[in-house]
Amino acid sequence: MGKAADLSEFDRGQIVMAQRLGTSNTETARLVGCSRSAVVSIHAKLINDGDTRSRSQGVGRPRVIKEKGRRRLFRLVKQNRRQTVAQLAAQYNAGPSASVSEHTVQRTLLDMRLCSRRLTRVPLLTERHRQLRLQWAREHRDWTLDEWMRVAWSD
Repeated sequence: MGKAADLSEFDRGQIVMAQRLGTSNTETARLVGCSRSAVVSIHAKLINDGDTRSRSQGVGRPRVIKEKGRRRLFRLVKQNRRQTVAQLAAQYNAGPSASVSEHTVQRTLLDMRLCSRRLTRVPLLTERHRQLRLQWAREHRDWTLDEWMRVAWSD
């Protein structure tokens, strides 16, 4: 015999229809194949809440930065992408919402897939580099795929 939390949406619908047709709780339980107390609780949930869905809560601690705060943090990041997490946390805490730690800001940024990147300086190509690349390209212009594969697999 199933409990109210274990029943599918179809079973819940069967219980509701049987109750509307005037079937007793015992008959409904026998029809659906669940306990009588499950029928009573689903019927009470329908009367009180207007639907039969389970309102089970999520697991874990509630998030400090809600969806609105995440959007605000995203805007702060977009304003200046070179800010550190400490600067972002200070700006976020200056606003109206609850104060959060740098670790929370860092975790939220990672959840939003905003990872830090470090800019690297790459030397520009010199005129000599351009000439060498052009020379190499002209030498290998007529190579076939087999020649390319032979060179690639010889390393």
